[in-house]
Amino acid sequence: MSTLQLLHTMCAELPDADLNAIRKARGFSAKETASRSSFASFYITSVGLADNMAALSPEEAITLHLLHETGEVDISFFERLYGARNTHGTYTQRYKTTFDEVKKNLVRRGLVIMAEVKMRADTVQLERWRYAIPPEFIPHLPPLPAVQNSDPGHKNETTIRRKLLELVGGSPAIPNDPLPIHIKHGSIYLKDFPFSLASFSLWQVDAWQRALSAFKPNIPASLSPTEAALKLLDDKAWRSHKDLGGAIFIYSFGGREISVEKLLRQGWELGLLSRLEIDSVPHYRLAPAHLPAGLNAPYPPTLHWADTTSSPSSVKIDLRLIPLHDLAILNTLTHLTVENGVLLASPSLVKLGRAIPAQRNAPLSHWLAENIPAFGKTLKTVNAKWGKTILHENLLFARVRDLSLRVQLERELKEKLVVLSDHYIAFPQESRSNVEKILKKTGFVIKTVKA
Repeated sequence: MSTLQLLHTMCAELPDADLNAIRKARGFSAKETASRSSFASFYITSVGLADNMAALSPEEAITLHLLHETGEVDISFFERLYGARNTHGTYTQRYKTTFDEVKKNLVRRGLVIMAEVKMRADTVQLERWRYAIPPEFIPHLPPLPAVQNSDPGHKNETTIRRKLLELVGGSPAIPNDPLPIHIKHGSIYLKDFPFSLASFSLWQVDAWQRALSAFKPNIPASLSPTEAALKLLDDKAWRSHKDLGGAIFIYSFGGREISVEKLLRQGWELGLLSRLEIDSVPHYRLAPAHLPAGLNAPYPPTLHWADTTSSPSSVKIDLRLIPLHDLAILNTLTHLTVENGVLLASPSLVKLGRAIPAQRNAPLSHWLAENIPAFGKTLKTVNAKWGKTILHENLLFARVRDLSLRVQLERELKEKLVVLSDHYIAFPQESRSNVEKILKKTGFVIKTVKA
């Protein structure tokens, strides 16, 4: 059921005793609850919400935030809040106490919808109850405790730099790293993923989870502690481990309990969080995104992380200093190699041809064109041919003069075949075996021309 359907079902079937309790808790008049159909409209108004929300415990408030994100749930969801008894008993024996607490503290106070849904005949009533919170209530929920402070705090890049230095022979940044960083075909990869800000963030989160064995529990609506921390933190307000302790327990209920203080410190060490000491207590928030100081501002004549080499076609990159954003752009535009423990970037016609205009015209691209003659020449070539010439890799071309054969190839390869002219077709190298099979089956002779 949708939340609206649950609401109308509850209002239609609610016992008088529960209706009276909600009317008293929220402050509705007898007239507003006289009609069950109109009561549903009054229920989602702000009447009486402020006082009832303010009376929630911090754990109840955060559970309702999670309920909103999760949607419709059964009674087992609230085990994270009120616990459960007799875990080896029947469903009713396990959750009867939880049910009583939810009904008393949340349903009868007019904060949570509760309605019975149709299920198979052998289910007990406690299994058939469903719960939800109207989205109209969310702005009234108490926020997590936080400290507002304009100080940017400190971002730790030690582990980030150690990870990048693995490219030039540095020691591993973390033990048993499942996403090694390396160069393949002139590009930086994190295992099988091309290096980008997004893939590097995935490595940071994965390393955070592995450092604490903080993986997602096999329970509906539960996150891993690291996922919970990323969801509960933002880039504006500062929060301590005490502010987040109860919330992370609720969001990651069912998993291995960990030290929230250690969790936050590890996130800071991996560069995901910023840190600020407030009254001698470490507070954290999400680290700022890896963006250049000015998205469209031209680069200065010299860059502290780049240096020219004896070759006019390459530039030396200092992995200890280069911003991640600039490294991601280099990975998109240039051919990267490692020589004598140094990362070198040189122009790549193929990469520049693949890059979107915003990447080719980025301030870093203009800086490379001005400071590396070969790059400037390559960029000029690509810009002149942009929209006129298409570069392809791993394509094969074939001359097919028989019309019936070409029709058969088109039927078999479908979108993988491109007709170039009356006599020529192109197809990906991976389809070569299929083409040869068709040619042999139809009795045609295959002639190969090597470049």
